[in-house]
Amino acid sequence: MKVALVETVSPRHECVNKDFMGGYGWAFKVGDSLPARAIEWVKRWGERLPIMSFGYLAAIFARAGHEVCYTNGVVPDADLALVYATMVDHGVDLAIARRYRAETRARVLFTGPFEGLVDSPDVKDLDRLPFPDWSCFPVHSYSYFPALRQRPFLPVLSSRGCPYTCEYCPYEIIKWRPRSVDNVLDELAYLRARHGLRAFLFRDPIFTLSRRRVVDLVEGMMRRDYRFRWACETRMDCLDVELLGLLRDAGLRVINVAVESASEAVLKGVARKPIPVEHQERILAACDRLGIRATVFYVLGFPEDTRESIEATIGYAKRLNSHVAQFFVYTPFPGTALYERVKGDIAVDDWEKFDCYTPVVRHPLLAPEEILRLKERAFVGY
Repeated sequence: MKVALVETVSPRHECVNKDFMGGYGWAFKVGDSLPARAIEWVKRWGERLPIMSFGYLAAIFARAGHEVCYTNGVVPDADLALVYATMVDHGVDLAIARRYRAETRARVLFTGPFEGLVDSPDVKDLDRLPFPDWSCFPVHSYSYFPALRQRPFLPVLSSRGCPYTCEYCPYEIIKWRPRSVDNVLDELAYLRARHGLRAFLFRDPIFTLSRRRVVDLVEGMMRRDYRFRWACETRMDCLDVELLGLLRDAGLRVINVAVESASEAVLKGVARKPIPVEHQERILAACDRLGIRATVFYVLGFPEDTRESIEATIGYAKRLNSHVAQFFVYTPFPGTALYERVKGDIAVDDWEKFDCYTPVVRHPLLAPEEILRLKERAFVGY
C-alpha cells in the first residue's frame, strides 16, 4: 500500500505552526502596526518545523512494509491519504480531503488531536516505537531561525505529556512518559548519520522534569562527542544553575520557559503552580551569563485577569528582560479543564480563531479589542 502523509499549505499570512500547542496549532499574530508586521515577518520566514507525529507515522508504515510519501497539498497517487487536522487551518484541511476524495482513488483519513474522540490507549514503552523517518520530508527546509542558525535542523521528542495540572494547557491531558536515555542518544546518532543533523529542538513539554534522567542524557551526549546545538522547553522550577551549566556544555543554546502571568492570584485561578520571583530572576540571570538565549512565555486575558494585572505582567516581562518574550492570548483548548469551565462564554463559532493570538472567550472585564491592543503593545514595546 502507498500512504501519503498530507500537510496542507496554510492560506493564512501569519506564521502557522500546526504542531505546537499539543497539535492544535497556532497562528502567530502580533498586530497591524509596521513594527508588529516586522516581528511577524521574522517569525514567518525563520521558523518552520515538521509535524512530529508524521515522522513517527512514516516510520511505522515503512516498518510494516508500506511505501510512504509526503505532500503539502499536491494530489498524490496513493492508496491512503492521511491529512493532519488542526484547529487553526481546519477549513483548508477539510477542503483538501474533499478534493482527494473527488479526484483520486485514495481512501482519505484524518490524524491529529482535532478529529473527535478516538479510543487510543497510551504506548507504555516508548522505546518500542521506531525512530521518526524524515527521509521523504523536505528536511533542509526546516529551521528554528533565528534561535538556532545551524541546519539541518529537526525536532526530537524524548518524553511525552506533563504531570502538572494547569487547567489551560493541552499537554496536561497526556500522561508523562519518558524514553530511555540510550534510546534518545541512538536517535541523535541516527539523525546525524542519515541527515547530517547539526541542530535540534527537544519537543518535550518539560524536558528537565527528571533531573537525574536529563543529567544522564546530556552526559551521554558529551561522552559520545555529539556537537549539536539544541533548544528545549521546561519549567524554571525544574532548573538550577548547576544543571544549566551542564546543559550548556552539552550544546544547549536556547531555552523556552513560561511565566504566564505576574499575578499569583491569576495563576492560582487556572491551577498553575507559581514559581518564586527570586528563582525566576536567578535562572534567567544564569542563562545570560552562560550565553543561553531564553524565551519566556506570557498569557494575556486569563478569566481572572484585569487590565491592571496585564499591565503588571507586561512590566514584569520587561524587568526580567529575557532574550525573547512571547505574549499569547488566553485560548481554551478542547479537552482541557478550563475549556469545560468557560465553554458557555465562548464568543466565536470559528475554530480557526482558536489560534493563541485571538480572544475567543467573553471576558468579564476586558473587551476583545482591548486585549488585542495590550498584546500588540507588549510585543512592540518589548
